[in-house]
Amino acid sequence: MRSVSRTMILASVAVAATVALAGAQQKKKPFTYEQVFGAPGGPPGGGRGGSGLMGQLPRVTGWLDDDYYLEMREDPADKQTKTFKVSAADGTATVHAGASPGPGGGRGGVGGGRGGGQSVPGGRWSVSLRQGDLYAFDTETKTSRQLTATSGEERSARLSPNGRLVAYTRDGNLFVYDLENSLERQVTTDGGDLVYNGWASWVYMEEILGRASAYAAFWWSPDSTKLAFMRFDDTPVPVFPIYHADGQHGELERQRYPKAGDPNPWVSMAVANVADGKVTWMDFDEKADHYIAWPFWTPDSRLLTVQWMNRGQDVIRFYNCDPATGEKTMIFEEKQKAWVEWFEDLAYLKDGSFLLRSAVDGWEHLYLYGGNGTLKKRLTSGEWRVNSVVRIDEAGGYVYFVGRPTRTWDSHLLRVKMDGTGLETLTRGEGVHRTQLSPNAKYFIDTASTIATPPVMNLYRIDGTLVRKLGDQKTAAMDEYAWGRGEMFTIPSEDGQFQLPGYWVLPPDFNPKDTKKQYPVLFTIYGGPNAGQVNNSFPSLPAHYWAQRGVITVSVDHRGSGHFGKKGVDLMHRQLGKWEMADLITATKWLRSKPFVAKDRIGITGSSYGGYTTLMALTYGAGDFNFGAAGSSVSDWRLYDTVYTERYMDTPQENPEGYKNGAVLTWIDRYKGGLRITHGTIDDNVHAQNSVQVVDWLTSHNQPFELMLYPDSRHGIQANQRAHLTRETHDFWMRNLLEKK
Repeated sequence: MRSVSRTMILASVAVAATVALAGAQQKKKPFTYEQVFGAPGGPPGGGRGGSGLMGQLPRVTGWLDDDYYLEMREDPADKQTKTFKVSAADGTATVHAGASPGPGGGRGGVGGGRGGGQSVPGGRWSVSLRQGDLYAFDTETKTSRQLTATSGEERSARLSPNGRLVAYTRDGNLFVYDLENSLERQVTTDGGDLVYNGWASWVYMEEILGRASAYAAFWWSPDSTKLAFMRFDDTPVPVFPIYHADGQHGELERQRYPKAGDPNPWVSMAVANVADGKVTWMDFDEKADHYIAWPFWTPDSRLLTVQWMNRGQDVIRFYNCDPATGEKTMIFEEKQKAWVEWFEDLAYLKDGSFLLRSAVDGWEHLYLYGGNGTLKKRLTSGEWRVNSVVRIDEAGGYVYFVGRPTRTWDSHLLRVKMDGTGLETLTRGEGVHRTQLSPNAKYFIDTASTIATPPVMNLYRIDGTLVRKLGDQKTAAMDEYAWGRGEMFTIPSEDGQFQLPGYWVLPPDFNPKDTKKQYPVLFTIYGGPNAGQVNNSFPSLPAHYWAQRGVITVSVDHRGSGHFGKKGVDLMHRQLGKWEMADLITATKWLRSKPFVAKDRIGITGSSYGGYTTLMALTYGAGDFNFGAAGSSVSDWRLYDTVYTERYMDTPQENPEGYKNGAVLTWIDRYKGGLRITHGTIDDNVHAQNSVQVVDWLTSHNQPFELMLYPDSRHGIQANQRAHLTRETHDFWMRNLLEKK
């Protein structure tokens, strides 16, 4: 990311940027722990712009229409935080009295889980869930009313496109509420402890539909007359016991969780006709060992396109299904040698053609297909990736998208014409650009930063003309403090096949010619396939905090992180752990070749997949890494779920050697100490079983380590325990990297 550094690094470093936030920073103030992390005994703080160290950007929540955006502000009249409607043209702002646009877009929008609200632009009602019941706000009468008062909990409310109906689930069944006639209709009746209609089984929510779905598994047709939904039956799925230690006798939670090689839930797809309640099942075998998900309605609501994937996840198909009969016709198929991905941002055009983003040629690009599945036009190409589709402007003839057309650590807003010509990069300058595009692409708001410059928010016309600056996180007060020096660089892989991207944040007084000073290093890592973390964006406050104390924070992405397309990512197939370790060990050797690096104090930290990477670094990579803090870690891929694990590893029966080589315990006899393990006791994603099995070996072999369990915490440590987690982890690094209390 960035231009080449001028002075600091030895010739072997391909450095991309230097930081110059202030001059003689040695005389400037360091951050306090409280400024960056919060009070030691209180809620955690920090992040970008916490504790007054940086300025705050406007809280823009979206666009109301093409001329007004919505912003959360304090109302001077009563000092209450409210939603304001702001004119893009001149910045005038008034309190917004109507309902705000609901979250999500196509496929009916992504509704909230237990709370939140949703509305349809221009609609009369907004709906919300509070304490398990459904409420509606009438924008005409300015009144609110409670719609349900049941013993069961209403969940995942989604308004119909016409804004007159709302669908939701309760006790495993799907319901529709008619807002105009105040009438609830029950769509299904067989829901219960093992059967869920419109509510996703855990593994589908986590790995296929995504957490943003909040378990919702139903989709309105564009004309609001039909409701597609998925039915899940967890009967064949093994039970995993999760123990809650509260009270005298505790409680046993029985989670239906398929681990690698286990049976998956039985799944079917249906369409309900809202007017008469008739349910038609699409022609998929409920008990077949496959996956179906991510349905899309055609614009005329006549067909439902359902995506199908085999259990091995190397073939994906589209089936057009007739909502009236359930009959299906295959219109599209893609195969890849390693694995395929779901098409989450597939979009239909008015003429029935559809746009999708595929990595079939090795890089993610845009393709336009006819309604019958025939390729009409490839819109983008080259050795760079399209990250996501932002909007299709059929009237203007453009597709707007986020991509990385230059350096893989910079991201931009781009557009291309529907015929594949006229590719333009709309954002200017290096760095990571996070944009909010107005509904008809008249304006966009760009929040941009680099490794060297804090985020700046600007409003632009679509032709790139700056309308005005909206905010800047860099303030005059920042010059009072000694900030770290962030730089981008690349490291050659050991086999010479890849230039691995990385960044570091150096101490403010760093001098490469001073051979007497040696600095410890702290790697921050995730490490999963196609999940790179090296971006040309302003580093978090903790990285600068550690730089002030003489610790170099480093992040390096391996060959399978996505920077090198499928050429790199596919190398991880059937061998998770191998290339992460190979490339990260190469990075430690590169660092140890620098005279300013403390060779015996290289640490690594991460959670979830990052916890797995950390455990592997302290076992497989013992000696290359000296210390590690592993949170909520996978330790053996046989212990993780079917969908995620088998996508990359196939089943344990098909790939026993890969599972063996990717397990932490296979390499644990190399362990030399220096490990801290943290885990939530009721983690329902990566079960604490993973960490316990590692602890069992360490204690049985009388090996030193640190352990902290967080009672009643899931995969994310609950809020009232995060201050403890933050402080204890901070002190771990103080002891081991800086040899201080």
